[in-house]
Amino acid sequence: MRWLNRDKPNTLGALGWRIVNDQVTYLISSSADAGWSGVGNTGRICESAQLGITPTFGGGGDSNAAMIKQIRALSVKDKGFDWLFCDLSQMQKLCLFAAVLAEGRKTIKGKPLTNARIAATLPTFAAELRLGPAHATPSEKTFANNIAEGRKRFLLKLQTELAARLTEEQLRAIA
Repeated sequence: MRWLNRDKPNTLGALGWRIVNDQVTYLISSSADAGWSGVGNTGRICESAQLGITPTFGGGGDSNAAMIKQIRALSVKDKGFDWLFCDLSQMQKLCLFAAVLAEGRKTIKGKPLTNARIAATLPTFAAELRLGPAHATPSEKTFANNIAEGRKRFLLKLQTELAARLTEEQLRAIA
């Protein structure tokens, strides 16, 4: 995905790229790291959330501790930077995160995923990101437009938040 200034240190583009990547990592890490393996564990998690009991899971090593940690994390409302993405529509957020998640992935032939390929498999990316189902598979153009608008709104929100945290003296030094 094309993201201006993502490799240029101390720029809004680099900070924005890092935040989006951290948010995507947060969204996929709980299920990727905890060793979730099927419906049996999901049922145990639901029971534990409803009844308040600590379940036991199959597996060795620290898988039980990781699973319990993830159950506790379910009660936390907001981790990460979700508040920076509040101005994006659900589809813009899904398209932006899917494009970032697809960064570096390759097709069977070793070529990078195109916007058309990502848009066609958007429901799979939505499931991986745990952002709910994509109700319709967008066209490549619609997908690209959602990415562009989502990135624009996110960077505007980030810029506004950064400016709000600067003192007047710091703002004068920048100008």
